[in-house]
Amino acid sequence: MTLLTRAGRMLAAGIVASTLTATAAPAQVPRIEGPHQEVPLEQAIQEGVDWLVANQRENGAWGSHHSPRPIEVFCSVPGSHRAFRLATTGLCLIALLHSPYQTEASAQAFEKGLNYMMADMNVKRMSGLEHYTVWGFGYMLRAMGETLLAKPDHPRAEEMRKACDFLIEKLGRYQSLDGGWGYLSIIGLKSYQPAASSMSFTTASILIGLHRVQEAGVKVPETMVDRALKAVARCRLPDGGWTYGEMWNANPIMGINRPKGSACRAPTCHLALDLFGRRLGAPDEEKRILDDLLIRYARFQTVSLRRPIPHESWYQISGYFFLYGHSYAGLLLDREDPEDARRHATLLEKAIYQTRQPDGSFWDYPLYSYHKPYGTAYALIALEEIADLRARSKRVEQL
Repeated sequence: MTLLTRAGRMLAAGIVASTLTATAAPAQVPRIEGPHQEVPLEQAIQEGVDWLVANQRENGAWGSHHSPRPIEVFCSVPGSHRAFRLATTGLCLIALLHSPYQTEASAQAFEKGLNYMMADMNVKRMSGLEHYTVWGFGYMLRAMGETLLAKPDHPRAEEMRKACDFLIEKLGRYQSLDGGWGYLSIIGLKSYQPAASSMSFTTASILIGLHRVQEAGVKVPETMVDRALKAVARCRLPDGGWTYGEMWNANPIMGINRPKGSACRAPTCHLALDLFGRRLGAPDEEKRILDDLLIRYARFQTVSLRRPIPHESWYQISGYFFLYGHSYAGLLLDREDPEDARRHATLLEKAIYQTRQPDGSFWDYPLYSYHKPYGTAYALIALEEIADLRARSKRVEQL
């Protein structure tokens, strides 16, 4: 087996790892601290917010490179870890911004995180291989877009708009030749503008960030959006599954591309297309997607939780799909029929509680020391959508 073939198979399976020697007392040991706990929704949100506030780093960021594990996902220092920290921080800001539980401490944590993000956003790719930077750009854009929408009079609003322009320009440089965005270039030419395959869900996540800033009045190039939407749409299969990315379209029957394997990525891909008026599938496609994730194929997602090797579970599902997918599932609830939305909200809440820890955090996959901050943020974003749905339903009932 040649090195290139070996690398290709690693990328196709998503198994890219490196050896890291732990240095660190600050590392958050990835262990299950007891059975998952189902608590009242308001308590879960409050304790999750309190955990984020208590675990923010001194510089305003969330997460770090410290790891207690001997084997970790491939991520070089310093550039790729800066990208991880910025993406994690962007997610935490979104969670704090929309929480119904607001305190002086959480408000201060939000501003501190925003200041860190805006001061450190000019992150560059570590090499021709690693493009984790695109995750940072996407979640920073989404965080600033949602802040501009929620707080149009924020003192740093104009700075955020200029920062969005800068990040959109950066995304233009990283947009793959196929039109989407990917985070690794193992196979093919290591070119200035990436020539490697994009990933469907990475592209969709970035598109959602672009849509948020566009809603806030930031100009986004139409050509950039159109190319990215076409890249995502090409990854949808007739059976309702989504291929991992363009390169995987050549092998659509691979487990990770089938509905069982792509159930956690389907909400993001569908939502991105729908936001820009390019939805695919039946009129009630959200119902099918959420039924797949929360009922039909839920057991395949759950069995992957906290497995230490990427994609080692059934249908090549990785543990880090879980909270990602369920977070975006929360954003589909208000696009459903009210009765279906209420049913799915209950199932979604129970699914998320499978990752909840006694300290109020949530995590699905051990990843350096990012797993608890990003996991808690993803969980809170979904739980906040559920809380908002129930609050709206209650107001309707009182009319």
